[in-house]
Amino acid sequence: MKLVLNFLVTTVLLFGCQPKEITKEDITSLRDGNHESLASYANIVLPKILGQEFKRFESGVDKDQKSEINITYGSNSALTFNDASDYRKTGTEYHSLVLLRVGYSLALHHFHRLSLSLTKPFFIQGENNPDTEIQEAEIYRTTISKPELDQFWESHPNFDPYKAPKIGEKEWETVTTEIQKLWKVELDEFSRVKLE
Repeated sequence: MKLVLNFLVTTVLLFGCQPKEITKEDITSLRDGNHESLASYANIVLPKILGQEFKRFESGVDKDQKSEINITYGSNSALTFNDASDYRKTGTEYHSLVLLRVGYSLALHHFHRLSLSLTKPFFIQGENNPDTEIQEAEIYRTTISKPELDQFWESHPNFDPYKAPKIGEKEWETVTTEIQKLWKVELDEFSRVKLE
């Protein structure tokens, strides 16, 4: 009896403490009911979408004096489990997923351009000081205009970016290819990342 009770308590704790998966319906409800300033809204919605990967949200004006938002996200670990040959492909596909999720959540707000940056901590070879042995660096940055993002969503009104894509899924491959054609790569340091 005690064993069964322990099992039940453990099961409730494990399943009760898991973070809830965010869904398109959750984001749509939050997005449609929240018309406060973009910065306030972004600081509510981005941690829900990105979790611990969310780093920063900044807004300003670009070189054309139009509003630009900059979002920085990334892992908190210097470790990677990707094979060196797949690192770029996996990184750009994940970046596509983040862009789609963020773009959908910000669709009702007004801005000219969205800049999305991926950062990652790195071990610095030969560094003897433990405080500077690991340093965070930006490795990938893309920008996309709001009109292009809006047009993408008009062309794909039923696409759900919050549903985890399956490897080899045709719709996901098509959408990834389309969004990557729309963005402009501002920084690409994937080739400098040394995987061991």
